[in-house]
Order: sequence, then structure tokens, then C-alpha cells
Amino acid sequence: MEKAFWMNSWELEGPYTSFHRKDIHPYLIKHLPPFSLEGKSVFVPLCGKSVDMIYFSHFANRVIGVEIVEKAVLQFFSENQLTYRRIGDRFISGNITIFCCDLFSLTPDDLGPIDVVYDRASLVALPDAMRMRYLQTLEELTPVGALTFLNTVEYAPTMPTPPFSISPRDVLWYFPNYVIDHVESPVLPNHGMVRKFNLSFLIEHGFLMRKLYNSAVWTDAEQMTEAV
Repeated sequence: MEKAFWMNSWELEGPYTSFHRKDIHPYLIKHLPPFSLEGKSVFVPLCGKSVDMIYFSHFANRVIGVEIVEKAVLQFFSENQLTYRRIGDRFISGNITIFCCDLFSLTPDDLGPIDVVYDRASLVALPDAMRMRYLQTLEELTPVGALTFLNTVEYAPTMPTPPFSISPRDVLWYFPNYVIDHVESPVLPNHGMVRKFNLSFLIEHGFLMRKLYNSAVWTDAEQMTEAV
């Protein structure tokens, strides 16, 4: 989805920003507990105004988010009563830095060393072509040894709008150079999406993944489709 789509979503809010959780995600507390974050630098792509960044900031050394919509960034600091200073496209408060820019414009020098990537609603937000570009960008931004927590939803029938359905099989293809631990997969019959879109099922997956080596990942959506 292009910038205009997300800007419009944040302007309309309500159901258009239903991806935003007002609480800390329970998977986060379970699988990235405080001791695992000590001294670490955490990267949160497409962060919106996620309160998960507040959790990280209590225990990690640095928290770096990126969000293209300035309204979401400003709401994050306002709603969490955080003062900040702005330097160019960076909003800084304590050990939290949010880049208000296009994720694809970032470089490793911008972020510095990254130990943990937290993707709760990023991969599922992107259609195929942008998803491939996102994966390539993550590959360039993260070092060998980085830990990623990935949250996806899988459901049927699939829809042409976010959040897109991404299965464990898809994740194996998307991250060929990672060791992947599939840690969560509850079926959620009472999920709001099931009721709203009359889905036959919805599963919320959680994956803990460690990058084993640098790799050229899929950069062409058609190539990816053929492989799967």
C-alpha cells in the first residue's frame, strides 16, 4: 500500500486503524521477556503508535521505529505523555527514536547495530510486490545473528486488503536464511475479523527467528509466486 493509503487510514481512524492495539501484545511479553532485551537495540518497522515500543524502552538499550505517517508519530508521544525533540525526520525521546520517513529509504548507518526486529503488523500490511521489497530491505538492515519476532494472521477466504493472510509455509519461503521457531498458532474463532468478514477460520501465528547468514532474498513477486 502506498503512503496515501496509510495517511488516509490514520486520518479516518476508527476501523481504518483497527491494526493498532491499545495494550502490549501478549506474545511480546511471553517471547521477548525483559531479560532477553537487556542491552539490546530493537527495531520496529512500520511502528505506527504501538505501545509495544514503551515496553521495549523499559528494558532495551535502544528502540528504533519507522513510520511514514507523522500523525501517528505525534500521537505516540502525546498519548504516552513523552516529551521529544525533532532532528530532521527523527523524533527522539529518551532511548526511543522514531524515523518519520519511508522504510525503504533507511540504511544500516541510519539505524546502527540492530539486535532484535519486532514485526507485529508489518509483513501482513503489504501486498506481494511491496512485501518482497520489504524483505529485501530487512535483509540489508539486519546483521547475521539478529533475532526477529514475527506475528502473522492466516485466514480464509483470503482478502485483497491488509492484513493479508500469511501462512507458516509462506514464512519459510520468505526467510530462507533464518532458523524459525513457530511458537504460537491459536485458532481464534471470536476474532473481530472472523465476524466482520465471515471468515471460515483465523489463526494468529508467532515466529521467533534467528538470522543465520546473509542472503539475496526474493525481490520479484512473480518469482516468489512461481516458487510457492
